[in-house]
Formats: sequence, C-alpha cells, structure tokens
Amino acid sequence: MMVSRFKAVLLIMLLILLSGIPASAQSTAADRFKKRLDGAWVKKEKDKSSTIINFNYSSNDIIMFNDAQGVQEVYLCSQFSPTVRENTWYMLGTNDMVPFIKMNITVRLESENVCHFSVREEGIKNEEVIWTGRYERMTEYGEKKAPKAEEKQFVLDGKYENDTMTLVFSRQHFELTDEKGLHSGLAALYDFGDISILELRYLGKEGKLENLLQYRFEHTITETDDSILVDINMTPGKIKIHGFKMSGENTIKLTQKIAKEKTE
Repeated sequence: MMVSRFKAVLLIMLLILLSGIPASAQSTAADRFKKRLDGAWVKKEKDKSSTIINFNYSSNDIIMFNDAQGVQEVYLCSQFSPTVRENTWYMLGTNDMVPFIKMNITVRLESENVCHFSVREEGIKNEEVIWTGRYERMTEYGEKKAPKAEEKQFVLDGKYENDTMTLVFSRQHFELTDEKGLHSGLAALYDFGDISILELRYLGKEGKLENLLQYRFEHTITETDDSILVDINMTPGKIKIHGFKMSGENTIKLTQKIAKEKTE
C-alpha cells in the first residue's frame, strides 16, 4: 500500500513539473529539426531541369517549384511530428489557395546538406508526385520571406483598370477582362526575396488549371482632394532557380480609384 501511494505521489509531482514547462521548451525537438530544414533545397531532374523546395521556418510554410513545368505550389504546414525512423519527420501541407488540397509530406535529413522528401496527395494511395526525391541544399536562392511584423502586406481587393483591361479581385479570386474575353481563377500575392510576386491561376469550368501567370508586383498610393488612387504595375516573368526572371513583355499598369467619403 505504501509503495502504491509513493508511486502515486511521484506521478503527481511529475505531472505538475511537466505542466510548468513552457510550450516552446516542449517543442524543442520539432523546432530544432525545422531550423535545420529551413531554406531552399534543389533536385536535379534527368532533363536537366530543377525542382526546388523551400521550407520557411519563420512562416511555417513550404514552396514547391518545378521550372520545366512552370508549376509552383505553396503549402501551410501543420501536424509536425516525428516518425520511427531517425531524423525523419512528417508534416501535413495545406494548399494556400485551395485548402481542400492537402499533401502528406515526410522529410528525412541525411545530413545538413542532403535531405529526402516523400510527398503524396492526401486521399490518393501509393502515388508520389513530382516533388518526391533526394534534394541538396542551395546556397543562392531568392527565398520566400514572411512579411515583417511592422509592415502591412498589400491586400488585393476591388477593381483595377486601364484602357484595354479590367482586373477585379475579391479575396483569393480574380476576374480579368481584356480583348480575349473574360477569364477567372485564383490569385495570390506573396514576397519572394526583396520583391513581391502576383500569381494568377486561370481555372476552367471544372476548376482545372488552364494557365499560370506570374508577375513582379509593385504598387503606389496617391491622394487627391476627392479620391485615393492605387496604381499597380505587373511585370510578366517566371520564378527561376536564382530568382524572378522577366519575360521581356510590357509591364501592365492598372489603376483603382477610390472616392473619399465627404465630411460635413
């Protein structure tokens, strides 16, 4: 009886001790692994193209990019947990633009400069996607960075237009009207190194991706006596291994005019 009571007292003391440990201290192992994973990793393909995976520790997201196919996907990471295999962790990636698309991602660090990613779309068994493979750490790459806490990220909203084009943003959706007709899909604005990237994903009637366009995005805001003018510049190009490469096409300039509220 005394032994049982002694064990019970020890268990209670242990629970009290653990409850007093800060959450940051309890997640040290996960943080340590994520810090080692932080940065850009590249996989060379047989056709000499490159597949890049960039894990951002500060914003807890992962960018996947293949330059041959022009495919880029961004996933918000959660459920970070260790596996039975040494130096191997699992995470769930949720697509930042289409939340119902999720990826089961397993990462094994072979060394500080070599890692292996195994990526499968949730709900699809035994089918690895192009992101799976052995990667080496990159030393020169324009990493996607989280916006600084003191900075407000520009919000895409409302109608922008010029003489030949109208572009309307509503949350993550867009509608673009030009001489070719009406196009719609999903829009994303994110930082890439020292610049901002606007990505437009054209979707067909069944929600399938028909086209993906990337632009260097810049904006200015000016005020007049009766309105606020928001000018945006969209320079066409593509994200490549060492940063954003402009295509040489003309920059698209659009303006949004916001009427000021009249004060009595």
